[in-house]
Amino acid sequence: MRTYEEGAELAELVAIGLVALGAGTLGTKLGLGGGVILVPVLTLVFRLDLDTAIAASAIAVVANSISGSGAYLRARTTNVRLALLLLVPMAAGALAGGLLVVALPDTVTNGLFALLLFYVAFVMARRRAPVIAASSVEIVLPRDPHRLAGRYQDLSVNQIVDYVPRGLRVGMPVSSLAGVASGMFGIGGGPITVPLLTLVMGVPVKAAASTSSFMVGLTASASALIYYTYGSVNPRVSVAAVFGIVVGARLGARVSSRVRPDQLTQVFVVVLLLLAVSMALDSAGVI
Repeated sequence: MRTYEEGAELAELVAIGLVALGAGTLGTKLGLGGGVILVPVLTLVFRLDLDTAIAASAIAVVANSISGSGAYLRARTTNVRLALLLLVPMAAGALAGGLLVVALPDTVTNGLFALLLFYVAFVMARRRAPVIAASSVEIVLPRDPHRLAGRYQDLSVNQIVDYVPRGLRVGMPVSSLAGVASGMFGIGGGPITVPLLTLVMGVPVKAAASTSSFMVGLTASASALIYYTYGSVNPRVSVAAVFGIVVGARLGARVSSRVRPDQLTQVFVVVLLLLAVSMALDSAGVI
């Protein structure tokens, strides 16, 4: 493992940007961001120091969230009140995760990242296409004592979607774990927050993805400050990663309607499993 040299060739920076572009395109299409692909590739292929790769990914997540959240806010799919509520424990977890990762040996962090990749692959493999209820069926919403109810128009089915988040007693502590994962691995926490919002708190997928995007940018900025303080941020790598992730995210949004989600998910799961095995072997000193 090596740290990235300031005098590295431009071709390697371009290659990093292209990898980030592909990671952003694929990750955005599936609502997970590109960090779960970018960090392993930077460490395994480009042999960058793990802290440098994680810092670059965190900064790219911040930039991608800023560029993408505006569109979600205009579409009114972001539940801002819910996001601000969950941001408190999530940001605290991100700070703890950032402090933890700079203190851990790379072999330990690699092993933990491999476990995270196995988890994400498992969640993605079990994902099913959402079932849209008929418009004639009346849905009775639960009570809303915390005034967190959301409403948005789903243009794909031409329906108004109303929902009330539930399970705050579970959501609050789990969001802190998402923050720890964000701080440790520079992934923004999306692989945890999206399943949390949809499966545990009953938030529709589109609202969950947009709310998570709004949250992860603010969360990743907290951990990015930790990386900068400890000297893990390399400007050249970070700029290449930011450029690739942001452009890839916009490209992924444009081609999302032209690619079958089930086929893309299968490819994504295979890639994650390969990266997870590679990270585990690297942690064990085999490669």
